[in-house]
Amino acid sequence: MNTAGGPREETLASNTTAGSSREDVVAEIARRAEAWSPPADLPIGLSGGSAGAALLFVELSKDDPALRPIAHARLAAAAKTIGPAPGSGGHGLYDGLAGLAFAIKAAVRAPGDYATVLGQLDTVVRDRLRRVLDLEQIRLADGTEPAPRERFDVIGGASGLARYFLTEPADPEPVREVLRYLTALTEPIRRHGHTLPGWTATPWPGRETDGDQIDLGLGHGIAGPLALLSLCWTRGIKVPDQDTAIRRIADWLMSWRQTDDSGPYWPPLFPAQEELAEHRAPRPPHRPSWCYGAPGVARAMQLAGSALGEEEWVRSAADAMHAVHRRPGGLTDLTDPGLCHGLAGLAHITRVIAADLRDPALTSHADALTERLCADFAPDTAFGYPTRTHPAPLDAPTFLEGAAGVALTLHRPGTPPHWDAALMLS
Repeated sequence: MNTAGGPREETLASNTTAGSSREDVVAEIARRAEAWSPPADLPIGLSGGSAGAALLFVELSKDDPALRPIAHARLAAAAKTIGPAPGSGGHGLYDGLAGLAFAIKAAVRAPGDYATVLGQLDTVVRDRLRRVLDLEQIRLADGTEPAPRERFDVIGGASGLARYFLTEPADPEPVREVLRYLTALTEPIRRHGHTLPGWTATPWPGRETDGDQIDLGLGHGIAGPLALLSLCWTRGIKVPDQDTAIRRIADWLMSWRQTDDSGPYWPPLFPAQEELAEHRAPRPPHRPSWCYGAPGVARAMQLAGSALGEEEWVRSAADAMHAVHRRPGGLTDLTDPGLCHGLAGLAHITRVIAADLRDPALTSHADALTERLCADFAPDTAFGYPTRTHPAPLDAPTFLEGAAGVALTLHRPGTPPHWDAALMLS
């Protein structure tokens, strides 16, 4: 098992065991993360990088000021790796400097905190965003080419960067630039003589033979831009035709909603040619996760419905979440613990939607998932929550798939957090 530079086994002796309370588990993850020495080749961003551990201590220090120096030290250590660390050249929220900037911004307690480094990072992130938008302006003007996901999505693209700039202290102008771009993205394209949604995407690298794809997921697909457009509309940050773009995406997602005996759900992605089919073949429900599947899409639909007052979209989101928890065997594929495609992500989305809808049944489901997460803590591993289905074994205090994200999910679960802005959930 790769511990990604985790501390030696003898330093991890603890009384924390599987089934401990969530406070005990969070404290133990923090203790182990404090002793962690990230390897020199660790990426810098929120996906699998050192910014995740820093964000954990930033959030914990809001309740425990004694952890503030640790948070600062983690941020400073991550900042020192700018340049040589993998990901320093990435332009996204998860694969680049924007993830570190997000963690630093979360640490701001008073005007002027971290002002110099944030100013420097903002300049770099703005420049990288501008490059992405310039490329997309050329592509959009052509009107026939599909969009690379990494230009528009939450993980690596403009949507995630806009959410960073929307985070307090907010900088709305780059957000509006992205909103204008995403609004244009919803205009149809003509592809090989056929009309397709403007968010039709290029194949994943290395899988070019798959052809064009249409991606619904919150992490990599059109649900992420929908969530951003809706969050901004609710906050009064608007551009011309933004509401039209929201309706275009939401109505399209409703047209692709499928139903089984448990209720509605959405497929994760499909070949673009299926958009043109006269009859759509049913697809089985995908693993219920943040990145792909019903939970992420449901949150985006709920945000859109709340923004424009479309109760049908909100009801559809609620029905899909109830279906996730009633579907026989529906959670068996959730073998990983993390936020991206594991238990923590489903637990947190369920709780967020339950809180907004004041839905006691969903709250109960979120509580049960939280208890399951605590029970799954593995004290004999490096950080308690090793992955099982990650492309490579992972046991590290990182954000998206590692123990830091699990700890943030377990920490004060009834209190609206700020860190889930990185997931486009708020």
